[in-house]
Amino acid sequence: MLPRIWLTRAKDSDVWKPLRKIDCKALNESRGKFIMVLLVYHLSECLILFSPLVLSTNFMYWLGEEILIEGGRAIADPKNGTMRFNFVSRPETKLMSATWFIKEEKKNQKEFILHPLPEADSWQVELLYQNAVRASSSLGEGLDDILKKEVILESEPNCRVSVVNNGGLLSMRKRPLKSSFLGFGEVQVSLQRGYGQYTIEGEDDENALGDITHAIFVIHGIGEAMWNREEVRTMSMVEELDLLRMTVNKKKIMAWRDECKKCEKQKRSLPPPPNRIEFLPIEWYDKVRSPNHSLVTSLTAVTLNSIPALRSIANDVIFDVLMYLTPEFCEAILECVTAQIVELFSTFQRVNPLFIASGGKFSIIGHSLGSVIAWDILSILKDNADRDISKVDVNDAIYLDVSASPIRVRAAEHPLGYHALDAENVRKHGTWGPCLPKKMLTTIPFTPDLMIFLGSPIGLFLTLRGAHPIFDEMRAIAEAERAGLIPCDNEEAEPPRVFNVSPIICSPFSLPAGAVYNIFHPSDPVAYRIEPLLLPEGVGAHEFPPPLFLSPDGRGVRLHVKARQVGDQLFKQFGSLSYLFDKSIENAVAATADADAARNRATLGTDGKEKATERRSFSGCIKGRECSFRLGGRSARIDFQIQPGVIDNEYISAVTAHSSYFSNDDIIDFIIFNTRPNEDKLLPSSVGGSSSF
Repeated sequence: MLPRIWLTRAKDSDVWKPLRKIDCKALNESRGKFIMVLLVYHLSECLILFSPLVLSTNFMYWLGEEILIEGGRAIADPKNGTMRFNFVSRPETKLMSATWFIKEEKKNQKEFILHPLPEADSWQVELLYQNAVRASSSLGEGLDDILKKEVILESEPNCRVSVVNNGGLLSMRKRPLKSSFLGFGEVQVSLQRGYGQYTIEGEDDENALGDITHAIFVIHGIGEAMWNREEVRTMSMVEELDLLRMTVNKKKIMAWRDECKKCEKQKRSLPPPPNRIEFLPIEWYDKVRSPNHSLVTSLTAVTLNSIPALRSIANDVIFDVLMYLTPEFCEAILECVTAQIVELFSTFQRVNPLFIASGGKFSIIGHSLGSVIAWDILSILKDNADRDISKVDVNDAIYLDVSASPIRVRAAEHPLGYHALDAENVRKHGTWGPCLPKKMLTTIPFTPDLMIFLGSPIGLFLTLRGAHPIFDEMRAIAEAERAGLIPCDNEEAEPPRVFNVSPIICSPFSLPAGAVYNIFHPSDPVAYRIEPLLLPEGVGAHEFPPPLFLSPDGRGVRLHVKARQVGDQLFKQFGSLSYLFDKSIENAVAATADADAARNRATLGTDGKEKATERRSFSGCIKGRECSFRLGGRSARIDFQIQPGVIDNEYISAVTAHSSYFSNDDIIDFIIFNTRPNEDKLLPSSVGGSSSF
């Protein structure tokens, strides 16, 4: 018997596409088990076993088990003839198997489309074909009788199939049951036995890989409602992740094969195949912005009919940011994303029951606004982990009154997290997390091993939330603890001497993640930095450490980037005269600002006398000091910029920079490097520059 090919399609107007070969084999093996059970049943009932009619009828009652396909990303249900997806919100597709196909040739006659015959028709055509082969053999009786026989298709009662002898080659033809006058206008269609040779892109690479050792949840950003429209020719996040997965698999296999060749030359044992990385998309736009939602209805009602293309961008892209700035919708989005992560976390473990036991890890990638959502989810996880939730009223605002004395708070457990909706406290103290109507108790069920922000506006959101002063307060508390001004947990330990304690430059703020990276294209208009907010508030912009260049393989900055850096240094040296002139103006402005600050440092007390207040600005210098951001986890730095190309104009690149992260080779190599199991993932401190400045 010819192996059956399993095919699927989403709509009746779509072309049937074959599944991967390994999935077809798994489904056929499951089908084979059922046939054996069916034959035993027929033997016990003394029925005719090999009648095509009996078999085709009993296949209608298929009780075969569901089969995991597509590497666990989908489930095939042969009983109901459907295929459903485990990790994406796609509608289930139709599923069928076939051995005979109607061959529809295109206009150029070089390409054709195969339409599968239903099960009952396939059995009848196969029986006629086998009889023709047997009759044409050396021991057969000839084709004269077979050529006169016809099979009427059950799916198309007006069509018939017959055998055609083309010079000794047998072929099957389908034609109308009632022919026109003398056969004029009759359309005959050829039938093909078997699907023929085919390949599914990425199948061989994924089959060659080992088990999954890392699962990454990916949260999309703004505009996903627009990218998912059929009339918009832009890949959605699900399609981008499918392409990213194939690219990652291909890179892993190529590197492994190169390593195998080296081992063969050196006569060493071959390394095991690399493990897989699974990408799980988190889609929230269709949950929050469904067409029936009152918000979408009202937005459609107030939108003008003019310039529809531009207004669509405003409603589908910009409106996502405005909606997230609203506490009620911010809460809805966070709850939606958290619920999806919890659900996919459970589904993934059901599909891969040995994942955690074998050391598998989970990570999160946030793109654009999705990175802000990921930051806020981690801030809620941090706040709930640092607090005893059972002893806290869920209606209380979360803030710290720094004027209270004495302060007995460890810097790592600073309770300035996200706020319940309390405008006065938020305005007074600020927050580094979201401002929500009520406290969120539901959190993600794991601590991410890797947290990557791509094209992230987190720096902008933290600035709007007033997080910079909070980070400064946390640093002040940490410095006071180290200097012994605030009692630590261990009351008996002798506090260090003040003059032996070097000032803490970076805020000790951290998120619950193994490593945090803020990666951006230097021309991305939506991306912002995070590190300056973790430095003292009074540090000048000229003292900020430049972001490191992303170098995923640890080989440093590329030659053309180094040449550009040298050119910038030469330009600064040749422009020294103008620099001196500008510096004098800068000094004059700074002197005026210091004078104004000195006048403003004195305020009137309750008794009518002047009372000096503390100045919060930082007047020191941070250059040359070793700096390590705790937020970075395994890496001392957080901000990494993509290395520009050899020919790269920043204004031209700005058009596509925000949407090019998932196809960037450096980012793909970076993900592969940092998700290697049981290996040191720490990037060298010299990658793209030094961690001291």
